[in-house]
Amino acid sequence: MKIVTASTPEQHEYVKEKITYFFDSLFPFFFSENYSQDLRSFGVLSIEDMEEYSLKEILEVTAALQTLQSLLECISDCTGDSKHSKQFDRNTKILEKHSIYFPLRYDDFLSTTDKEALSLMGKPENHWIL
Repeated sequence: MKIVTASTPEQHEYVKEKITYFFDSLFPFFFSENYSQDLRSFGVLSIEDMEEYSLKEILEVTAALQTLQSLLECISDCTGDSKHSKQFDRNTKILEKHSIYFPLRYDDFLSTTDKEALSLMGKPENHWIL
């Protein structure tokens, strides 16, 4: 006999909030608004049948999203490191294992030459501007 623990509605909501954070806060820092919208329309980070995930599966997805978020925030703070590429790849593979489409690579986020110009949330030119 095998006992499987089901994921909870609160965990589903948390994963949905994480995905919304990617589209509303992280992707606009690296990509244009049109490209971010294209990513959404192409089904990037879309999860179908999340209610059917077991507890283990939803925790793996949650941890992968949290790790990717941390790595992207490191890049946005100009503290990104090429060593993070392996972690990024490992976590995107976890998402792929659970049928979550995330075709972006670590280098896609590093290749943006002028991140501040693309972002509405970029650092101000003057330290007096808040």
